[in-house]
Order: sequence, then C-alpha cells, then structure tokens
Amino acid sequence: MYPWKYTLGLVVSVTISAGIAAGQDTKSDLPDGPGKESLQQVCSSCHDLDTVTATHRSKTAWQQTIDDMVDRGASGSDDDMAAILSYLTTFYGRVNVNTATVEEMQKSLDLSAKEARAIVAYREHNGKINNLDELKKIPGLDPDKLEAKRASIAFAP
Repeated sequence: MYPWKYTLGLVVSVTISAGIAAGQDTKSDLPDGPGKESLQQVCSSCHDLDTVTATHRSKTAWQQTIDDMVDRGASGSDDDMAAILSYLTTFYGRVNVNTATVEEMQKSLDLSAKEARAIVAYREHNGKINNLDELKKIPGLDPDKLEAKRASIAFAP
C-alpha cells in the first residue's frame, strides 16, 4: 500500500492530466492588457501562469522576480521584460496606499480619480492609514470595492 503522499501525488497528476486533456488553458484567465502576450510567451515556457500570478507584489518585488528569472535563463527583449513588469504591476501588484500617487491607485486599484484623491487627502490630514478597516471608513470610498482589491493593497509606512 502506498503512503498517503504518493496517493496524493497520483491524484494531483491525474487531475492535471485530465485538465490538460480537456484543453483547459489558464492563459485565457489573464486580464487583457498590454504585456499579456509577453507574459504568456516568456513566462509560460518555464511556469504555469497560475504560479506566476498567484501572489500580489510591489513593483520593486516584481522587478526583483523578473531580474531573478532573467538570471536563471528567461529570455525576452528588454521591451518584453518592461511590458511584463508593467502588466504584473497593474494586474497583480500591491499598492501602498500611504505612498502611492493618485494615478497609481487609479491604475492598480481601479479607483476613480475622486476616490484616489480622497485617500491622498485623508492621509495628508490624518497620517498613515494602518489597515483595510481604516481605509474603508474614508468618506467617498466604496468598502465593497476595496474589499475586492484587498490582495492588491499594502499599508507599509
């Protein structure tokens, strides 16, 4: 009899094989935008795209990840890498609401200019925003919209 880890491995392998046989493709799950094709071409040669997009990271962290992948042999032009960085930052980035510009919050958190300005005005008047609950209480913001973007919001000083 197999130990549980081998059984689990077999189940995972069968599930993955079934997904591949059924023609499932996670590439279509990616949001449309500039850099999507570069991401698909460069990153999917070594990784499942779900692995690439599983976490939200700051622009600096995404840049470090891309640099590391290039050091490990990822191939693509400088333009490809810049497009991938922009795409990942836009759709899988983390935005520090204590330091981000109005434009950065609009782009990455899908906020209106009015909503993003409300955050900037609040932090200028009240100081650092400490958590999502505090952010949700800012007048003019939709708490449900912020909750949906929770993984993309950071509160570092």
